[in-house]
Amino acid sequence: MRRLTYLPLLLAALWLPGCAAVTAVSVVPGALIQAVANQFNGEEKSFPRNIRTTLAAVQSSLRSMELDVDVLEIQNDDYTIAFGNKNLNGEITLEEMTPKLTTVYVKVRRTTREESVERAIVESIQTNLDRMNSKQRFRFAGYHNLRTKPDIKTARLGWYRKSAKLNTYRKGKSDWFKLQLPSGKTAYLKGDRVKRQSLAFNK
Repeated sequence: MRRLTYLPLLLAALWLPGCAAVTAVSVVPGALIQAVANQFNGEEKSFPRNIRTTLAAVQSSLRSMELDVDVLEIQNDDYTIAFGNKNLNGEITLEEMTPKLTTVYVKVRRTTREESVERAIVESIQTNLDRMNSKQRFRFAGYHNLRTKPDIKTARLGWYRKSAKLNTYRKGKSDWFKLQLPSGKTAYLKGDRVKRQSLAFNK
């Protein structure tokens, strides 16, 4: 689970006795400490449902608020969603704890963190899950593939919504555009399908 990647290192340092603990913590790079702090900067809740049904509930929740899933990134067996409009940017990560338990992390920012919006999204996900059966799935109509390289034969990294406003780049007259995913990875999408506008997916 990526959100705990750096935590054991810091905890191990804190368990060391006396000055040794202070010395161990002091050598941890500032960027690493910031990364750990960011792990918990958002609303978190676990739901006793499978990850695919929970993903469908997230999509329904965003649409009910006149938002939508703009980019859906695959991360092993988990998913990360980027969404936003002219007022805010958000990211939702779904992690499969067990086949029947999914943890959802919601981060929403404008100029600062929007905690009330995060809570509203989590509450809406719960409401949608309460009325969904376990076979409910994400609706992929209107979405296109994101690739690892500018070639339709390469692996898929996720999907993007055709009408989403994306922050994309291209070199020269290439038919392919580059897009930075929520994880920081680079994905490619066909240029004839892109609506080139500005939407920041970064935290």
